Amino acid sequence: MPKMRALSLLCLISLLCACGDSGPPEKPNVLLVIVDTLRADKLGCYGNRDGLTPSIDALASESLRFSDASAHAPWTLPSIASMLTGLHPKEHGAGGRLGSWSNLDPSVTTLAEVFGGHGYRSHAIANVAFLEETFRVLRDFDSRDVKSYGNNIEVRDATATTDAALRWLDEERDGPFLLLVHYFDAHAVYDPPASFRARFADPRDRDNDRFKFPTRKEMVAIREGHGFPPEQLIRRAEKLHDGEIAYLDGQIGRLLDGLAERGLDGETVVVLTSDHGEEFLDHGGFEHGHTLYQELVHVPLLLRFPGEVEPGVTDRAVSHVDLAQTLCELADLAAPEQFAEAGSSLLRGEGPGAVLAHGNMWNEPLTSLRLGGEKLIQRVDGSYELYDLTSDPGERVDRAPGNPERVKELAAAMEEVQRHMAALKRGEAVELSPSMQEWMEAMGYAGGDDEEDSDDR
Repeated sequence: MPKMRALSLLCLISLLCACGDSGPPEKPNVLLVIVDTLRADKLGCYGNRDGLTPSIDALASESLRFSDASAHAPWTLPSIASMLTGLHPKEHGAGGRLGSWSNLDPSVTTLAEVFGGHGYRSHAIANVAFLEETFRVLRDFDSRDVKSYGNNIEVRDATATTDAALRWLDEERDGPFLLLVHYFDAHAVYDPPASFRARFADPRDRDNDRFKFPTRKEMVAIREGHGFPPEQLIRRAEKLHDGEIAYLDGQIGRLLDGLAERGLDGETVVVLTSDHGEEFLDHGGFEHGHTLYQELVHVPLLLRFPGEVEPGVTDRAVSHVDLAQTLCELADLAAPEQFAEAGSSLLRGEGPGAVLAHGNMWNEPLTSLRLGGEKLIQRVDGSYELYDLTSDPGERVDRAPGNPERVKELAAAMEEVQRHMAALKRGEAVELSPSMQEWMEAMGYAGGDDEEDSDDR
C-alpha cells in the first residue's frame, strides 16, 4: 500500500506539473503573414460581403483586430521595411521611386536581428525581388527563401508558398522561431486558379483563362500614358483579383491548420497584415504605388496569441511601426530604443495617434498625416489635400480649399512629427544589377518592348 500511495503521489505531481506547463512558453514563436496587395475592405471581417476570406475571417474571430490600421507606404519595399524596423520610410531609407532606388540603411536595427540575439531561429519566405538581398530588408534573417521571376505571370503561388513554410517547420525549425511568410497572388497579374476563376470572375471570363490582367505590356502602357483601360475592363480585372484573394485565403487557412497540427498554435504569436492595398478607380486610378489614399494605405491587421491577447476589435488608429515593439513585448524581449522612436505598443493603447505615410513609386513623392479623423496629404509643390475620414471615409471631398487655417495647423503638425524622427533620408542608393533590371521590366516597373501575346477580350 505505501508503494501504491507513493506511486499515486508521483502521478499527481506529474499531472500538476503538466498542467502548470500548459500555458504560453517562455519564448513564444512568431508567425508574420504578409499578404501583398490586400486592401482591408476585401476581407469579410472588415465588412466585405462577397465571401472571399473565410479562413482569414476565422483567424480574426480569434484575434485582436485593428479596424483602423495603416501602412506607411503604398508599395512593398518601404512598407515591409517599416514593419521590420519600427521606423517610417524616411527614417529607414528603403524605398525611393522609379529610377532612383535605395536600400535599408546599414545602421538600422531589424526585428530579426533582435530576435536572433535572444536565441530565435528566423526564416523568411518571400515572392518579390524587392525583398531580395539587393535592398537588405531581410538581411538579418538566418535563412531566406526569396523567389522572383522573369515575368509577372509565372510566379510562386500560394500553394507552393504554404508548402515551403510547412516544410521549413518540419525540417529546419529548431527551438523558438520567427517565420515571415509573404504571399504574392493578389498582386498583378490577376489570374486565379480555374476553380476560383469559375466562382468569382466576370461571367465572360469564367471559362476563358486567356484573360489575365494587367500583364507587363498593359502596365507599361498605363504608366507611359498610352491610354487608360476602360472602366468595364478594370471591373472585370477586379473580379479576377477577388478570385486570387479567395484562393490565397484557403492557403493561409492551410498554413494555420498546419501550425495547429504540429502543436504550435498555442505557443505562436500570429500576425496577419498587408503591405498595401490596390486601387480600382476609387480616385480615377488603378493598381498601387501612386497615391496615399485609403484604398492603398488602409490595411488589415490581426494579432492572435491564445491566453495572452484577448480577441476583439479596436478602432484605435495604429500602424505598421507599432509591430516591432509589440512583438518584442509579447516575446518578453527587451526592445531597442529605435522601436519606440516612432512606434508604440499595440496592446497598451499608447502613442500620439498621428500616422504618417510616405512615398510614390511612380512620380514625385507624397506625404500624409493622419490625426484623429483628419488626413492631410502634401505634395512636393507645396499643395495640400484635406479629408475628414469620419464623415468621408472614401476621401471624396477635398476640404483644403475652404479650410486654409486648418491646413496650416496640420501642416505644422506634420513638420513637427517629422522633425522628431531619428533621422531623415537614410539608406544607400542602389544600382540595379542586370538581372534586377530585367525583373523590373518584366514586372512592368519599366518600359521596353514586349513580346507577350495579346489577350483575348
